[in-house]
Amino acid sequence: MAGPRRIGLLVLCSATLGTALWLMAGKPQGEPALLPQSATEAVQAQHAQHQPPTKGSDSYQYRHPSGRKFNPSQVYDPMPPPPQPAPNGVREFTLVLEEDVPHEVAPGVEMPAWTINGTVPGPVLRATEGDLLRITLVNKGKVPHTIHFHGIHPSHADGVFELVPPGGSFTYEFVAQPYGIMPYHCHAMPTSQHIHNGLYGMLIIDPKEGRPPMRELAMVMSAFDVDRDGEADFYTWNGRAFQYADNPIPLKLGEPVRMYVMNIFEEAMVPHIHGNLYRLFPSGTTLTPTEYTDVKTLSIAERAILEFQYDYPGPYMFQCHVTEHMELGLMGWFDVVEEKQIISQHRTD
Repeated sequence: MAGPRRIGLLVLCSATLGTALWLMAGKPQGEPALLPQSATEAVQAQHAQHQPPTKGSDSYQYRHPSGRKFNPSQVYDPMPPPPQPAPNGVREFTLVLEEDVPHEVAPGVEMPAWTINGTVPGPVLRATEGDLLRITLVNKGKVPHTIHFHGIHPSHADGVFELVPPGGSFTYEFVAQPYGIMPYHCHAMPTSQHIHNGLYGMLIIDPKEGRPPMRELAMVMSAFDVDRDGEADFYTWNGRAFQYADNPIPLKLGEPVRMYVMNIFEEAMVPHIHGNLYRLFPSGTTLTPTEYTDVKTLSIAERAILEFQYDYPGPYMFQCHVTEHMELGLMGWFDVVEEKQIISQHRTD
């Protein structure tokens, strides 16, 4: 049975080699042989998916933006709530889930998102290790939802079995532990739809002894499939592509910065800062950095704390180092200036 198949393969290989030799024989020495038109088209079609993306890059890549911009009032505030004691050791939050809320994912590009308290991502929640968390989900949508919190807690607070019906509510109660960055997201099926539509956020749990005071930023990396074809159209910091290119984040010269970073999309993302390196605390569950670097790959639901400071003034890009992600929105600018310049700007605004 193997004989005819082997003969067929030999015939095919011989024919292919003969065609290639025939094509090269008629060419002057030193000129490359040309593939038949059909073969050229086949190769182009095979590699079409590797053509470089262009959407968005002409307006934003490698320079401060001009022309179209996000309204500053729409920009997701990157500053998390400050650490503070919980009243009587109890921290209470209410999360209202809504569907099909108009969301401008990129300048001039709107989609119906699913939101938590009106935003994508949802609000940054903050507690101290050992606090009793009491978090109420209010479902104003048309389908059941839940909230699943990463971390250590009892089964009844895991947010998988308790499907909250439209118009219903449910209160999760558990002790905040361990310290670190903990994602939260809807876990109703199909979970991919609920997360990709916008139902996710960040929970910061501070160690009891606290961390050194710094300027803090909370940055969630995600993506949006606007035309629902199964491929991401925009990649975003905190739910909007290019929003921190349109509205650079001001930093003071020499100011220590702590950036809480989380990837909630199902592709690896690589937070990178320009002109600098950061000390890396994986998951935020340690007080000792494990690396001093400027890139770190974070897979789905991975997170880290990045600590750094800038000693030279000027604009610096921060981005995902997956270049397609950067070109489609996952980039922005730090504007590093001396403190007296920031004070002067505030006086003139």
